[in-house]
Amino acid sequence: MKNSRFTIEEMRETASEVLARFDRDREIQRLLRQGLTPQQVIERTGSEPRFVAHVGQQMERGEPVRPETPEELIFRRFLGQISSQEMMDRLRTWPYTFGRIRDYDDYERGSWDDVDGLSSFGYLSDQEYHELRAITDPMPKPPDDPMPWDEDWRPQ
Repeated sequence: MKNSRFTIEEMRETASEVLARFDRDREIQRLLRQGLTPQQVIERTGSEPRFVAHVGQQMERGEPVRPETPEELIFRRFLGQISSQEMMDRLRTWPYTFGRIRDYDDYERGSWDDVDGLSSFGYLSDQEYHELRAITDPMPKPPDDPMPWDEDWRPQ
């Protein structure tokens, strides 16, 4: 069932804003890797110092800066930056992870959550979603943490 609360324009705006953050952070990373100082990166990109500092910290810790996600592929297709064929080819072979309930009030997201959520907002067709769902349904899912009402629950 599609979500009809958002107009196409609102959906485009959301996709554009998310991708702008991805592209900004990757550009910051590229410039820092070229040896520019944080101040030079700020001047060249117009980025806020906190964004440049955050990317620099991620790089120092060896963390990936904005790794590609299903969300990115879906948004890029929605905005016409990649074809539906390219998006589906990539999503069909994605190494999906699946969300799970952690502790009593925490949820650990997985990459499948991008597909599932964006489909409900109309970013994927029913056909695309069902094809991907048929691929992922047989994949093993992590167990949720036991809850206090479960028989095997033990306080942490």
